[in-house]
Amino acid sequence: MKACDEVKGAVRIYPLPHMPVVKDLVPDLSRFYAQHRFIEPWLKTTTAEPVKEWKQSHSDRALLDGLYECILCACCSTSCPSYWWNGDRYLGPAALLQAYRWLIDSRDEAKKHRLDNLEDPFKLYRCHTIMNCAKACPKGLNPAKAIAEIKKLMVERQA
Repeated sequence: MKACDEVKGAVRIYPLPHMPVVKDLVPDLSRFYAQHRFIEPWLKTTTAEPVKEWKQSHSDRALLDGLYECILCACCSTSCPSYWWNGDRYLGPAALLQAYRWLIDSRDEAKKHRLDNLEDPFKLYRCHTIMNCAKACPKGLNPAKAIAEIKKLMVERQA
């Protein structure tokens, strides 16, 4: 990132690549948001709700660092060749980063259901670890690592 006074010459601004453009710089993010909604990004429990709040240890909370900071800007997904080619079936880096966030949340009780929803040749397994997602993320997050961790969870549950 640079300050405005550090930029020399003309600056060109384009809409997010490989997304339908609604108007000017405004992309149609309806599919992107539908994919985020598909992973059910909320706490799911079967136990009775506590009187005050769902408690979590400091170490369990620390596992979520690097996952919850995602601002859903779509930079990672629109930089991913697999998303360009299979965006209708591949969930993409942003949604899968969030899926992993909920899979490892110690308060969530729907791990099996969440993994079942991702068990598909396209939803999860189209990631080829090109790492464009990590390079494009303005927050410095690493969706490719989260996707690899989900794949590990898939293997572990088969054992």
